[in-house]
Amino acid sequence: MNEILIGYNKESPQNKGSKIKINILSKPKDNLLFKYIVGLEGSWETLQDFSQVEEIVWKPQKDGRYILMVQAKEENSEKSFDYVSKYEYIIGEECTNSTLIKGLFLSKKQFNIGEKLYLKVETNKNSVLYRYFIKKDEKWVLAKDYCTENTFVCSVKEVGEQEILVQCKAIDSEKKFDDVKKIAYKVVDINKLKINNFKCLNSLLVTNEELVFEVEAEYQDNRMILYKFIKINLTGQVECIQDYSTKKVVSYKETTPGKYKILCLAKDLYSPNEHDDRAIIYYDVAPYEKVQILSFTSDISSPQTISKDIVLKAVVKGGKDLRYRYIVEGSKNEDSGYIKSSEYLWKPEEAGEYEINLYVRDVSCSDKYEDYKVMSFTIDNLFRDPVKIDEIILDKKENLLVNESVKIKVIAEGGIELLYSFIVKKDNEEKEKVDYNECNWVNFIPEEAGNFEVEIRVKDKYSDKLFDAHDIIHINCYKYIPAKIDYILTNPKEYYLIGEQIVLDVITQDTCDMLLKYVLQINGHEVEETDYVKSRRYKVTPRCSGRYLIKVYGKNKESDKIFDCEKELEVIVNDAPPITNTRLKCDRFEFLPNEPIQVCAESDGGKDVIYEFYLMENKEWNLVQKYSKKNYYDFIPFKKGIYKILVLSKSSYKKISYEDYCVIKVKVTETPVLRNILNRDNKVTNKEILKNTLLLDFTLMDN
Repeated sequence: MNEILIGYNKESPQNKGSKIKINILSKPKDNLLFKYIVGLEGSWETLQDFSQVEEIVWKPQKDGRYILMVQAKEENSEKSFDYVSKYEYIIGEECTNSTLIKGLFLSKKQFNIGEKLYLKVETNKNSVLYRYFIKKDEKWVLAKDYCTENTFVCSVKEVGEQEILVQCKAIDSEKKFDDVKKIAYKVVDINKLKINNFKCLNSLLVTNEELVFEVEAEYQDNRMILYKFIKINLTGQVECIQDYSTKKVVSYKETTPGKYKILCLAKDLYSPNEHDDRAIIYYDVAPYEKVQILSFTSDISSPQTISKDIVLKAVVKGGKDLRYRYIVEGSKNEDSGYIKSSEYLWKPEEAGEYEINLYVRDVSCSDKYEDYKVMSFTIDNLFRDPVKIDEIILDKKENLLVNESVKIKVIAEGGIELLYSFIVKKDNEEKEKVDYNECNWVNFIPEEAGNFEVEIRVKDKYSDKLFDAHDIIHINCYKYIPAKIDYILTNPKEYYLIGEQIVLDVITQDTCDMLLKYVLQINGHEVEETDYVKSRRYKVTPRCSGRYLIKVYGKNKESDKIFDCEKELEVIVNDAPPITNTRLKCDRFEFLPNEPIQVCAESDGGKDVIYEFYLMENKEWNLVQKYSKKNYYDFIPFKKGIYKILVLSKSSYKKISYEDYCVIKVKVTETPVLRNILNRDNKVTNKEILKNTLLLDFTLMDN
């Protein structure tokens, strides 16, 4: 019955003489023939015999309750009809109050795509059931079957003129529906989202270092845009490094070197599309910074005598775990093999001209070397009291600010009368030079930022050589001193509870010029980000349980970088105490067949406790109510016997089967018995009767 959905241009009731258009809204099949019949007080009249017409006009001449019948059949069908629908339609004022739906009310008439639509139905009666349809591709699609809720919420997903149809019926009605109405609304599109730029913010991409990527997009004002970042390696393996979030900047640490690409998917929060735009960036991750030999020197200069030990020194940048190889070629060859030390003690045993080769590589490199340098050295038989640099003393750190002075002092020994020279280079270009003199110190004032190389030369006054001993130091000069976080201190606790304040104290260097930014993540979601501030203390009071990750970024107030340094602290915040003492209450203490029984569950502890109910009848357990916040269950025993009710309880946020449970037995008898609730030993228990509620305080029983 009611296999065809019928609509009217005028809703029931109407006055006699009204022109009422009857049309087919939905049909079970295409290419059907339709017959329209109207009945009043037992007499029937055919308005339109079988035809392909899907809309007719009916003009009733009498008041009363009419039955409108539409029959449909296939063109070659031998049956009288294949489908039929019947509806009641009222003509006249005496039945005006029988109209069920008073009106349909939308939150607004025009929506942006993706917005929530709110519909409310007002009726003339209580105890009404509601059913909702949405028009899609000229057909009515069931959105929500009969329920007691007079409100309907959905997301609008298609642009254009749309409609919602509502059917209502009394709760005791046997009809398909007693009343029907529809309402129209409009859905408009939004400006298209477009990704303008997707870039990497790192100048150096190496493993186990933070790689930072940023996306820029153009979109309509006041829209919430979500971004998803997916990393793909050369073999096609995919890893989501950030699911849809409002964060435009994503960072992660790569552990394996190689070629990668990151796919960024962007979408409007309310967009029905999987994504509205996308962009991809290709990049290479190196295992470490390129190995480069900055200097290769010896502690004493050439020439030297056989009796003198010579320390070969290398200053190298890059790599992770460097290995050094020193090969001495001349009168007597030597090969150190690859060693960890950047210094090598050479003890020449024969006089002659030598060529010393330095090879450097990272331990993980399979090549023979990654960088090399060559140094010439002369060994003779003459005895000399060699000149040797013992120590180079700086009165400040090697990290300087522009126009800040540092005193460089040289402690040397040997020779008769020593002379000192200082040469300053930057990017292999000579910037300053102090010629040989008796002063063993110099003040160096850098006038620009960069990495400076200061070569110290020492020679005997009577020596004909360019120098008898030399050494090189490296001084980094900055427009500002990069920030450095030493420690993050907090109260030593094994765990925190919700509401207990977490206090962080950050210990830094160069405090007066340093700014800090604090980023709080809860369970992987960023919830708070401060501006750069001077405060060294950060406080947070947890409002939910989970993993709290507090990232602290530091930078000098003059820095133009996103940050100079970072550290992070992880704190686990626990929720409420575990659930205990789960118990069941019953609304009665006498149980008869065909009479409803309600049991209610209560627990101590937990948070947002949910319950699941099982019922045992005929010696079989059945799940009767899945986990929900509904803490009661109603059932009707249809025959006498023993019934068991089991309730499982847990906090809603916990991913476990249950935390606590309770089981009771109920004995249903054919005649009233005052005490018929049994405990484990089948003894009658009636501990407390209060306001027709019996608290069942049983010992928990096994299933």
